[in-house]
This record gives sequence, structure tokens and C-alpha cells, in this order.
Amino acid sequence: MKTAIDHHPRRAKLGDILVKFDMIRREQLESALKEMGSNQKNLDAVLVKMGLATEQKISKAEALRLDVPFFTTFDGMIEPGISRLVPETVARKLLAAPIFKSEDGVIVAMINPVDIHAIDEIARHSGLRVHPVMTTWTGLFDAIQREYRRKKSPGTATSAGGDALETRAKDAVVPAVDDSAVEVVNGLLQEGMAHRASDIHMESAEKKVRVRFRVDGMLQNGKTYAKDMEAAMVARVKIMAKLDITETRLPQDGSIRFKYGGRGIDVRVSTIPTVHGEKVVMRLLDSTKSLRKMTELGLEGAVLSSFSEAARSPNGLILVTGPTGSGKTTTLYAAITELNKADRNIVTLENPVEYVIDQVNQMEAFPKIGLTFAMGLRAILRQDPNVILVGEIRDLETAEIAMQASITGHLVFSTLHTNDSVSSIHRLLNMRVEPFMIAGALRGVLAQRLLRRLCVKCKRPHKATEAETKALGGASKIYGKCFEPVGCPACFESGYSGRIAAYEWLSASRLIRDLIMKKASIDELRAAAESEGMKSLRQSGLEKVWSGETSLEEVLRMTRVQSEA
Repeated sequence: MKTAIDHHPRRAKLGDILVKFDMIRREQLESALKEMGSNQKNLDAVLVKMGLATEQKISKAEALRLDVPFFTTFDGMIEPGISRLVPETVARKLLAAPIFKSEDGVIVAMINPVDIHAIDEIARHSGLRVHPVMTTWTGLFDAIQREYRRKKSPGTATSAGGDALETRAKDAVVPAVDDSAVEVVNGLLQEGMAHRASDIHMESAEKKVRVRFRVDGMLQNGKTYAKDMEAAMVARVKIMAKLDITETRLPQDGSIRFKYGGRGIDVRVSTIPTVHGEKVVMRLLDSTKSLRKMTELGLEGAVLSSFSEAARSPNGLILVTGPTGSGKTTTLYAAITELNKADRNIVTLENPVEYVIDQVNQMEAFPKIGLTFAMGLRAILRQDPNVILVGEIRDLETAEIAMQASITGHLVFSTLHTNDSVSSIHRLLNMRVEPFMIAGALRGVLAQRLLRRLCVKCKRPHKATEAETKALGGASKIYGKCFEPVGCPACFESGYSGRIAAYEWLSASRLIRDLIMKKASIDELRAAAESEGMKSLRQSGLEKVWSGETSLEEVLRMTRVQSEA
């Protein structure tokens, strides 16, 4: 037996969407369809008349049905001068307003995004391909009013350092609209730099947009914005990053370039769809920041000496290990910079290339087109390299090629995601790399963690608690005095400012190589390494506690996984 919905296939689909997304209830839809049948009216008009749905809800459901982006407002998105493409009389007649240019056309706000006549007319006037997006009557006429009536007030958004933001989009001019998306996004970039943030997170919630900053490895709450600002904020970032503003269902990646305090800043942009909207993460990379030398990494005495000696080897494999955000790239770049001489051909394969190093041949892996680490590494070996940096060893194929390269006369640097240095050997064994290849290739493994540095202006003496003493096995009683974070304006009330590294260096000595050949356990390998003087990550961190550089709490937090493994 067919329902009333079945008698109206097109309207039923719109109605089903309204029900699916909890805009109306099923019984309300049935009631509206009955009313519509008797009065021969459109479903949307009936729903509004009956007070069951608003114009905005119906337009959003229709956009979902037609699979086009939907915007309630274009605040901060309208490109200055875009009104020259289409006369105002034409825009009002066609109910279509150009918003901004994209790489291959123009984004146009429409009530009916499948109006072929209107699309053809806009294309004829503008000479551009039309990409329609849907809006409400209110949203459309507000856009037309802003576009054709607002006073042109050209002025560029400036950073805290006084430099105009240099984006890759043409609409970097801030319109005369308070709290516009342009001002909001530019402000977030400036605030992120001022707070020394590595990442800015724009997170969509049910009723708001939350912003958080990752500072010294920890996320900190920023401002929240009204849900109505979300579409414009996300669209603004996409415009700047040259992403497809009409694609909201798939992840996208792009980049932005701007200046802050006279420095060039690269921003890696990533978007993903979530249940409440798109989440955007912007990673801030200071491209003018000088690369560190190995002596500036915080490596101490014997570790620095042994690591430097391994890095000067004519061949072999050196691994740097740790979780994401532990500073592995900084360490690898420091080693590469030290080796960057005229008589060496250095080639890197990264994903992505974070900083450009002069006279080093840097290549980006691009798995989508088949340029994997394994494929790229094979190509590099045909380029007569002396030193190779492979961003990460993820699989057996890449591992075996890297091992063979290091055994046959090349010095290879790479990374693994393991808890400590000893675990890296078992990770390779678990990948089914032959023990003789590991033993023959490996020169050493450097495990590292980044610890937050105590703010020198507000840190205060701290007596280890009973729980801390127990966790350290009594070590705090031996060394005594340490400090804890307090918080002050200089460190944005966090108690920390900047970061320092803790290291664990496993040198591939004869004893270690013999144990690798025997597939010794992690405990056996660690005992042998410690008998030869290896300090654990926790020991390295504790030395920085006793010197007053970081806190017991921070060391326990960052080394807990290793100690419990």
C-alpha cells in the first residue's frame, strides 16, 4: 500500500530529508502533504504556513536534496569589485548574486541553484563558469545589498607586526562589516602567532564554533563564535588556501602564505567533514625561522658526540623516533644541515616538506598519484645520492630499500613512530625485516620527547608529592629540589614558555648488533644498552627537572607511556 509520500516523489524526497535531519516529525510531514493535496500548494509553502518549518530549514533541506552547498549568510565572503561582473538589475531579476571568483569560475548565490536560464545569463555576463550555491531569500537579498550598496572602504588587514596579510586570494581587503569572516580568520592567524601556536583548530559544534590553539604541544581554549559564522569562516579559509568551497563532504588540504612581524609564515590547511560541519586545522610554519644546528638541539655530552659521529658515517641507517610533534623533523634537518657540503648530494623524500633547505634536493611523497615512499626512494637511488632522508619507514618495502641503500654506501636518515629507541628494533623485526639487514645497516636510534619549559618569570620551588616520588622510584629524594608551574601574563597563564627536548640514544654497538641477530627481547636489548651507558628518556627528562628547566609533572606526563610499556 502506497503512502501519501509515494504519490509525490519529488516532494516526498524533500520531506524525507526534513524528517531525516529532525527538522520536522514524520506525522507533521504527512499532515502537510494532505494539506498540500487539497490546496494544490507547494510543500514548502504549506510547511511555513502551518508553522512546521522555517524558510531556512526548508532551504537547507532542498540544498541537501540537490547536493549543493548552503549558506545562510555571505558576511565577509563577498569579493570587492565582484559586482562589476553582473549588473544589479540582472542580479535582482535572476535572483542570483556573484560572491567571489574561484580558480575556474565564479561562486554565485541563488535561491534556485538549478535555474539553468539564470546560470546561463550569469555566465554570459561574467564570461566565467558558474558554480551555484544555495541560500535563503534573506541571505540572497542581504548579499545583493552588501554587494551593490556598501561603501567601498579598501583597507588591508594588518598583522600584529604591522604587515599586510599576503594571501593567495584576491579578496584580502577587509569589508566594512563588523566581525566579518575576513577579520575573524585574519585575527585567528595573528593570535596564533602571538601565542606561539603550532596549530589553530576551528571545530564545529551543534550550536557554536570553537577555536583552540596548540601551544607547546597542549591545546588551549580560544574564542567561540556563533554557529551562523561557521559557513563564512570555513569558506574564508578555503578561499585563502585555494580549496574547493563547494566541496563539503570530503577532506581537503591546501596552504596559505602570509606575513607576520616581517617574517614569511606558511600555513598548512586541512579540512574534514564532521557530524556538525567541517573542522579546519591550520598548522603554522615559520618559513624564515633559522634551522638549528646539532649543538643547539639540547643533546648532551656523550649523546651529542655519539650521534654526531654516526651522522658523519659514510653509510648506514640512523633512525629518529617518537610520537607526532616530538621534534623529529627538527633533529633530522639539523643533521642534514651539518652535512650540507658542496661535495655531497643530499636528497630528501618527505610528506610534506616543512622547511626548504638551500642546496638540498627535497621531494614530496604523493601517494594519491602513486609516489609512495618506496617508489620515491627507488628513484632517489638512481640520482647518485650520498645522503638520503626518508620521511618515515611505514612498511616492509620502504624498510628493505632503506636498509639496502645504507648497506651499499649511502647514509640514510628516517623516522619511526615508537615509544623508545629499543622498540624501534622490534618494530623493524615485526615488519619482517631480516635481522642481518638491521644489524648490518643500523648506526643508532635516537628517541626523543619535547617537554614544556618552565616560565622563568613565575616558576616556584616544588616538593615532590608522595605519588611523584613513588612514580620515580625514590629518585626525587636523591636529587631534592625541583620547580613547578604557576602561570603569569608572560606565559599566558600556562606556567610554561617554550620547549626543550629529552633524548635517548641507542648506539648500534657490537653487543647490540649481536643481540639483534639473535632476535633478543626488548628487555634484553634495553639491559645491554643501559650497561653500555644509555640513559632513558625519563632519566634525560629528570636531569632537566633538577636543573630547573621543566617540572616533575611534565616529565611524568611525557614519559609515562614508555615506562609503562
